[in-house]
This record gives sequence, structure tokens and C-alpha cells, in this order.
Amino acid sequence: MSGFKRGWIAAFYDAFYWIGIVMSLACFAAVLAGNTEVLWRFEHTGFPMSWAFGVIAVLAFLAAEVCPPPPYVSAAREEEYSLSPEWEAVEY
Repeated sequence: MSGFKRGWIAAFYDAFYWIGIVMSLACFAAVLAGNTEVLWRFEHTGFPMSWAFGVIAVLAFLAAEVCPPPPYVSAAREEEYSLSPEWEAVEY
């Protein structure tokens, strides 16, 4: 896999993971602040704000699972694990 593609996959994984973390914390904060006068009207509607944050968090975590992070292997280690030319020529 090219380094460019590996970098994009890792960036998407990180972005979805952190969106899930932030939305989970926002969900908990909305639930705890739901009894205040300011957030009461948003929390007691047909689709509460905390539910919206929770749904976004679940979708973000699922998206992070769909694009798992690539293994972080440096180019030097890839060369270390590749067969040397003399071993490639050996027939069993």
C-alpha cells in the first residue's frame, strides 16, 4: 500500500474516532444539562439533542471500524522483512 493511501486511511480513522469521542462527551453533557432552563427546550423535543449526539457518535465509531488503521511499518522494516535475492532464487 502506498504511503499516500496509508496516510489518508489513517487520517479518516483518526477523524472518525475523535468525532465519536467528542460526540459521546457532548451526549453526556447534554443529558446532565438537560434539566437546566437553557437546554430544557432542546432536550424535551420530539428528537432530543442528546439522542442526536449519541447517534452521531455511534455512526462515527462504526465508520472508524470500517476503515481500520493501517499497520505502521516503516520502509526500513519493510526491507528487513523482504526476502533477499539469494533466498528468492532458492527452490524447495
